[in-house]
Amino acid sequence: MLKLLCMSNNIKQIYAALELCENEIRILVGEYFNTRFNIIRCDKYTTKAISDFKIMNKEGLVNDIKDSVAKTSQKIGADLEKVLLVLPAYNFKRFPLRSKVVIDSGVVRKEDIARAISNSLQSNVDKDVMVVNPMIVKYTVNGISSRRLPEKEVCNEVIVDIDLLCADIGVCYDYVSAVEESGLQVLDIILNTYAIAKEASLFEESLNKSIIVLDIHRSCTYLSLLSKGKLVSTEIVFDGLNSLINKVYRTYSIPYNDIAKLVKYCVNYECEYPEDIIYAWSDQNGTNTITTSMLNATMDKPLNDLCDKLVTMCKPIIDTGASIVITGEGQQMSALSKCMIEKAGCDVRSYYPDTIGVRDPSFTALYGSFFVYRDKVNMYDLDVSCIDLLKYDSIIDQKKLDTEGETITTKIRNLFKQYIEKGDN
Repeated sequence: MLKLLCMSNNIKQIYAALELCENEIRILVGEYFNTRFNIIRCDKYTTKAISDFKIMNKEGLVNDIKDSVAKTSQKIGADLEKVLLVLPAYNFKRFPLRSKVVIDSGVVRKEDIARAISNSLQSNVDKDVMVVNPMIVKYTVNGISSRRLPEKEVCNEVIVDIDLLCADIGVCYDYVSAVEESGLQVLDIILNTYAIAKEASLFEESLNKSIIVLDIHRSCTYLSLLSKGKLVSTEIVFDGLNSLINKVYRTYSIPYNDIAKLVKYCVNYECEYPEDIIYAWSDQNGTNTITTSMLNATMDKPLNDLCDKLVTMCKPIIDTGASIVITGEGQQMSALSKCMIEKAGCDVRSYYPDTIGVRDPSFTALYGSFFVYRDKVNMYDLDVSCIDLLKYDSIIDQKKLDTEGETITTKIRNLFKQYIEKGDN
């Protein structure tokens, strides 16, 4: 009985990931069951407590986190107790090193690789950053290099190449502190750019050709370079969708959230009916409307300026034969991708998770954090969930019964029976 219970815990775990952005708090809850993730909830909540990666109002942010977590907990029917915290790759630095581990037993075990990771974390890094994620680049066993975990390989020594991925120490501590003050336990911390590359399988793809990842947000854009299976660098440009949204706001003065939707979904330079009305509102001067052609004209210059800026920064890497992958909230704007294709002169594609329930590019980093943490779970044989599994399962089981104790299957069968009997009459 005990053995069966342990097996059940190992194949089912529930993870929750949280990301603090400048304009919103994002929460993703997923169930790992039988080798795959099933999405339970993905939510976004507004916050105004962060500006340029600095917490401007900590008390306000803590309250926003509490409210957000409470709402998501209510929706899933169980309290979130722990979260994976996705951190911004602000002031990103990479420190490559090599760790040698002597194999006393003559056969490689996961414990030996864990020891190599632990040894690497003792290395010194710059004082303005902290190690967020140690990333294993490759293993060398008996003179042969591989990216595959060499478990059960016969040898006397394993050489592990590890990249220490670091971010600004002040930002990391402030974000973690705010989450913990809200009553949550931080299960692990994960860099957003690392999580994106992991989820989209870009590390493997970059072995043959360098990849530039443009993670486009409202107020900033992350430019990450992946090459030879490594996250080489991440630079932040303080420009994004806000430059487009603000242009529309200054021109028409309509609600900000409505403008954001227009910019992401309605800018279309190839529209078959450009004079169709896409937005209407009333004010003291009467009824006003915006057509596709009017929105296109408003967007033309700021969109071209944004793409020119991004292409200029990426140009030296593009010239080496690199491709571009666009994700984040900016991926939802199809006109932006088309503009980048015209200006970059290289392979440009958009990416978002294809898993049902999280097909939103702004959740790519959150979803990727599940896979990053799953590697750690497998390495250390952890059995952790972010909510009380017994309580959650009891709630789910209870929802399968109605107030009279009738199962859903039985209820449907009875409805069909009643329908057939009425037809006979």
